[in-house]
Amino acid sequence: MSLMSVCERLSAPWLTWVVASSWQLALLVCLVAALARLLRHAPARLRYGLWLLVLIKVFLPPGLMTPWSVGRWGIEPLVEATGMPTTIAEALPVSSSILPTPDDDASENLPDTTSDKSRSETSSIQTLSARTILMFVWVGGMLCVWAAVGWRYLRVVQLIRAADLFDEGPAPIALAQIAIDLQLRRAPELRVTREATSPFLFGVFRPTIVLPETLLDRLSATDLPAVLTHELIHYQRRDTWIGWLQVVASSLCWFHPLVWWANRQLRHERECVCDEAVLRLGQVTPEQYGECIFQSIAASRGRSLVAGSLVGVFERGAKLQNRLEDVMNFKPASSKSTWATRLTLAVFAMLFLPMAPGAVSRLVVAGEENAKPEAATETSTPAPRIVKSSPLQRAIDVDPALTEITVTFDRDMGAGMSWTGGPPHFPPVDKGRKARWIDARTCSLPVKLEKGAYYRLGINSSSHRNFRGTDGVTAPPTTICFTTAGATEEIQRRLQPPKVAKFSPEQDATDVDPATASLQVSFDGPMGDGMSWVGSGPKYPTTPAGKQASWSKDRLTCTLPVSLEPGRDYELRINSSTHSNFQSQWGVPVEPVVYKFKTRVAKE
Repeated sequence: MSLMSVCERLSAPWLTWVVASSWQLALLVCLVAALARLLRHAPARLRYGLWLLVLIKVFLPPGLMTPWSVGRWGIEPLVEATGMPTTIAEALPVSSSILPTPDDDASENLPDTTSDKSRSETSSIQTLSARTILMFVWVGGMLCVWAAVGWRYLRVVQLIRAADLFDEGPAPIALAQIAIDLQLRRAPELRVTREATSPFLFGVFRPTIVLPETLLDRLSATDLPAVLTHELIHYQRRDTWIGWLQVVASSLCWFHPLVWWANRQLRHERECVCDEAVLRLGQVTPEQYGECIFQSIAASRGRSLVAGSLVGVFERGAKLQNRLEDVMNFKPASSKSTWATRLTLAVFAMLFLPMAPGAVSRLVVAGEENAKPEAATETSTPAPRIVKSSPLQRAIDVDPALTEITVTFDRDMGAGMSWTGGPPHFPPVDKGRKARWIDARTCSLPVKLEKGAYYRLGINSSSHRNFRGTDGVTAPPTTICFTTAGATEEIQRRLQPPKVAKFSPEQDATDVDPATASLQVSFDGPMGDGMSWVGSGPKYPTTPAGKQASWSKDRLTCTLPVSLEPGRDYELRINSSTHSNFQSQWGVPVEPVVYKFKTRVAKE
């Protein structure tokens, strides 16, 4: 597989992640900002915890969903009512000429699973899609962020190396005593330099507290311990670790202004938490501590040196004013972290971190599910069925002048839709028109067909399921393939569903050796990447831990590792009405087949 093909395949899940994560982060930041404003006079730890959830959300998969989350009871009904997309794959599922997507998803047949001959014929005309170009832009932006961080980091390292080690006098003694009071195993190094603009803690594994030389001349005997306590509390809370997580989050979401803003809010609330911790120790009054902050500002000459794993006490503008107000209005009793604070954060996290609306935005990485058998049973709830389509399934000689593909269901449907598929076989879409519902049961996809061509598209897939009845039941994934007039016999043969050529052990065998380590099914032609070994319960064979189903190099035989028991009846299916990932290299599913056999009884 060429590098360009790899990039194309990676760009599809990347774009799904970017879009889903972007709108979910934007919604979460707005929710946290509103709640933090309402909790303006609550303990800083609560507000800090809320903004920390935004940071955690950056690293969570956007497909995360629970029955009680906002995705289920808030976003999913909105998606159902409006039909709005939640991922690029749903927003542009039909614009394959602009943003081509892998055929359905990773568990379906992928565009580059064709034979070696067809791959060589198409590789010469392959070009980068818009989404792949966007992925390269994203990677470039991320590298720029890290270059800027690295440059600033090296500057700080050089500054600290040039700074004088402060190991004698009242300041080191005060630092050691405060570390003992805070029950720290060891205190960071203390250094002083003319180049520092404000006090700060630097480093993760070998932390160092750096003090500006100009600040030492301004601080009184009471103020200096307060500054050192503030930095030691940063060290105790491992805030430099959180600082680096913020750098990673900013690099991943460098294009998202709300993520940068949320990071600033998190830094501010972190300082407020440390302020409260200093004041709770009772060794300095709010008035004295506020004066200490002012002295730090005067010594800083209006510049900040905050970057990477570095945290300091300097703030600008309105944030400084809010922080000083909190300091002057400090009340020890109200600043403590209580069970109510922890419960509020836990409830908010459970409700608002999982935002995926049902199965709509589940993230699937190409190739990740290909080797996994689907041990699933068919749903007992009646699902919407297609009663009519134009063109018909596996139709030949379709008029290339046809301007729209339609499907009609057996019941009234919701407003959403998922026309799934990807190049090279997804029908070219008429960009001047939009897919629409003609009535409550019939949906139309505008197309521009070519003469003598083979086309394939899907109705829903395992990751995109917006074709749903008004009762919320999802239509099972269905494939429609056809050829237009003028297609050769060779192209028309692509419409034929593959057939099972052989089972090993044989179908209905009654004396299978229980030591058999795998089941095999062979087909009469090359297959795609996907597979659907379907079944459940005691008759479905157990797959040993750590082993996965796989395809032979010629794509004719699929092997499922098993662990059998003597004297047992086994039954499983090759595809089913809801799981049909055993497909030909052209994306035509195998008709469901029941596979049965029995192992011999163990000899006594």
